[in-house]
Formats: sequence, C-alpha cells, structure tokens
Amino acid sequence: MFAEIRERVPIAQAAQDYGVQLGRGGMAHCPFHGTDQHPSMKLYPNGFKCFTCNEHGDVTDLVAKLRGLPPVDAARELNNRYCLGLTIGQAATPQERAQQRLEAEKRRKRRELTQAFKEWEVHAWRVLSEYYRSLTRWKEQYAPQTLEELNSPSVFYLEANKKEYIAYLLDILDGDSQMQKVRLFQTHRDEVRNFEQRLQKL
Repeated sequence: MFAEIRERVPIAQAAQDYGVQLGRGGMAHCPFHGTDQHPSMKLYPNGFKCFTCNEHGDVTDLVAKLRGLPPVDAARELNNRYCLGLTIGQAATPQERAQQRLEAEKRRKRRELTQAFKEWEVHAWRVLSEYYRSLTRWKEQYAPQTLEELNSPSVFYLEANKKEYIAYLLDILDGDSQMQKVRLFQTHRDEVRNFEQRLQKL
C-alpha cells in the first residue's frame, strides 16, 4: 500500500498541496523544526530529507508529519485526496491485487516511454543543430562559381537548401508545444537518424 502511494503520488505535488513552498532544486524551508532561515529540506523523486533536523521519509511520512496523523491515516487521506482507489485497512482481494499489478505495469511502461522521448528530444536537438551548422558551411563552401557548376551544382550545395526545413524542426523542439514534439518524435525519428548517419560519414 505505501509503495503504491509512493509510486503514484509525486511528493513534490503533495508537498505543495499541503502548503510546503518549493524553491529551486526541490529545496524548501523545513516545517518540522523552528525558524528555518535557509531552505534545509530537500525533496527527491521518492522522498524527502531535512539536513538540519534529519526528518526524512516518503510522501506518506511527509503528510503524516504535517497533519499529525498515523501513517495509515495519512495513507487513507492521500488515497482519498488523489482518488487512488486503494483498499486501505483490509486485505486486497485477488482481483484488486491483479488490477493493482496491471496498473503498476502500465505506469512503468509510461515512465519508460516518457524517458525514451526525453532522451530522443535531447539527441534530436544535438543532431539537427550539428546538421544545420553543416548545411550553413556547405552553402558557402560549395556555392557554384561557374556557369557549369550552376547547371550541375554539388550535392552538398543542393542539400544545403534544407536549412530552412531543419530550422523549422529545431523550432518545434525549442517550442512549448508538447503535442508538436510528440508528433515530431512519431513521424521524424527515421529522418533524424538519417541525418545523423550522414554526419557520421563526413
């Protein structure tokens, strides 16, 4: 039960919902000891720790300490507040356990997909940026100097005409629309891989 809550309720969200103001890097003024002149409590993905009073724990412990509740009551409150649908205070039925395992597997796959997308986003930005710089260089280096070259320009010069297109892709990656980025991930992965392969052959 506690592991399920820890996995499904982001501690940063719960902390803020219960009045803890977060600063940069997940730091906050600790609510568990006297006046905290400087942020001394650090929130991690699955827990918290105060470096002054040494209070620590997971999201259930945090809410239990903030609300003065036993851990089971804090778990029940989190379950109700975030609509987790967990069975608390009695053993789960085999059907409930099977459903919980299914939901946990779905969450694991979503996390893996999200991580893969974030890694691709960083990688695609690096590849496209490097390719854009190469196109800029080719545009100057292989510009036709004679009528013959103008009639039969270099393949590098022709490729350099894709500068605006690459800039368009970079604008998407640099923008705020997550939907556009996901669509780019779905439709342009092979193209980005081809650009990377071309760079590797240079």
